[in-house]
Amino acid sequence: MLQLIRNNSPFTVIILLIYAIVINGYALFHPQLPVAQEESFLYYILVGFLNVILFDSPFGFTLLGILMIFLQGIYLNSIVMKNKAFVHATYLPAFVYISIVSLYPDFIYFNQPLLANWFLILCLDIILKLGHATNAKKYVFNAGCSIAVAALIHFPSTLYLVLLLISISLMRNMNITDLLIAILGFGVTLYVAAGLLFLFDVLSWLPDWVVVGVNLPSSLENPLYTIVLILGLLILFVMGVYMLQSGINRVNVFIRRGWTSIGVYFIVSIIVAILTDITIKSAWLVVMPPLALFIANAYNAEKKKAFSNFAFYFTLLLLIFCKVMHS
Repeated sequence: MLQLIRNNSPFTVIILLIYAIVINGYALFHPQLPVAQEESFLYYILVGFLNVILFDSPFGFTLLGILMIFLQGIYLNSIVMKNKAFVHATYLPAFVYISIVSLYPDFIYFNQPLLANWFLILCLDIILKLGHATNAKKYVFNAGCSIAVAALIHFPSTLYLVLLLISISLMRNMNITDLLIAILGFGVTLYVAAGLLFLFDVLSWLPDWVVVGVNLPSSLENPLYTIVLILGLLILFVMGVYMLQSGINRVNVFIRRGWTSIGVYFIVSIIVAILTDITIKSAWLVVMPPLALFIANAYNAEKKKAFSNFAFYFTLLLLIFCKVMHS
């Protein structure tokens, strides 16, 4: 089955779609409506709009959440393939992303971080282009705008501006003009959002948008599940980093800098998750895209098939364990 996912075939996309629906079938039989507060005004507006389209259907929102996870996995996969972050064309990053997001039930349902991830993955797409872009200033401005939209959906995502500035320094050799353009793109988007709120006489929503908390539980509801989940992801992460380090010297400088940016993305995501309000149970979903990219390296060890097979079947066992614990 691992070889099937490694293949760069259109049929693999269909298999991944079926896989995403099957492993999250329990959520479809126990659908939930998203909870939106006026503080996160853009998310509140979007949920209200989708309520009309989906007729306020819990099943519709849950199915949409699963389809978004699948599509984000495919998009993430296309980004790293396009930028040659992996030696061979494969659908492993998409498989890993779908699998690890499905480990925790609250990640599956339609939620703020899931929506914000679209714009963060878009920002990563732009960052990895910067090293060889002919019109980099346009891309930098767009990246600043995408982070601002993510922040309007989920305020702690504002910190991803730090990721963008560091990545510009890495990919563009500390170009001050590009740094200022990135900040301009971020600021212009917030200014436009504030202007629209003023026009619709709801500018009072803006101060309430700034919500920061500490998303670390004081006690564990299910200690065995939590410990096994964290240890399982940690093992896969270490395996992925080990395989990445073993081959990183054989790639060009832009790919190495790209992986450094993904590492910064991972670290910033952890900080963002911690600073998210405790009421948002899916806060740690923002960590999943960069984590999936690191873990995917463990499956790509062609010369160490036992290593990659262990990573693959270990992931499936971890997934089965998490599903059984929450069924």
